[in-house]
Amino acid sequence: MNGGGEETYNATAVHDKFHDLAELRASARKLIDMWDRDREKPFIMKSEYAAAAGPMVWSYTQHVIELMRSVLDLSQQNRLIIAVPLVRLMVENTMTSIWLHLSPQATRAVLHEGLRQRKAALANILELETKGYDQSDIDGINRDLEGFADDSLPAGKSFEQRCRQIVDGLGTYVTWRVMSSFSHAGLGVGDFYLKESAESPTGIEFDPSAKLDHHEAWLGTAVCMLIASLKVCNEIDGKGRHKTQVERAAKRLGITLDFRLVTDEVATP
Repeated sequence: MNGGGEETYNATAVHDKFHDLAELRASARKLIDMWDRDREKPFIMKSEYAAAAGPMVWSYTQHVIELMRSVLDLSQQNRLIIAVPLVRLMVENTMTSIWLHLSPQATRAVLHEGLRQRKAALANILELETKGYDQSDIDGINRDLEGFADDSLPAGKSFEQRCRQIVDGLGTYVTWRVMSSFSHAGLGVGDFYLKESAESPTGIEFDPSAKLDHHEAWLGTAVCMLIASLKVCNEIDGKGRHKTQVERAAKRLGITLDFRLVTDEVATP
């Protein structure tokens, strides 16, 4: 039973290191507890990350932690279809953290894109003649953008490009694309709550209780992103305090966390 008095969903795990889904969820909660215990302690970053990349990586990791909390709750309720967009966000935040860890100078490209997107949003706000906003707001962003004039990179705008720059990142990007079908109002969501019915004049009937197949695989993807995100954050931590726990979790899940740029691999004889 969960805190709300409802029955907690569980099933035997396919993964040979976990008896069931409850044990897989417990392994994730253990990592979250580890992060929470250290929240009040000083986080001293390595000097090469302290200026820009490090704070953003820490924030992305915190976001992954918060997303994982909700994914675990939805898994217990067997409502993984609702969790898929959250898992997709976990992938996006984790891969961006890896990219910034490997290319800390690329932080300026992320900032440039953020300002560009903010400017576009303000232009729409002005179009609506919203009170409290005027051209001076856009002028201010334009001045900020001038400081990043040389920092517009394709990977700053494109998540695909970020993934392609990371060894084995393309496979993760493909998973992210698959999750898009359950994250937007398209065919995937439109078809999910329907099923064929020979008794219906239209040949279909509504299925409000539809459940997502491959529950363990989706949950496992989220746990992989949690571990990878914690690994990246530990890499920029001057103390590396979570190294043992993260490596143990990765080994148990059977994943290798060897973050490298594709360009570095090509350059290696």
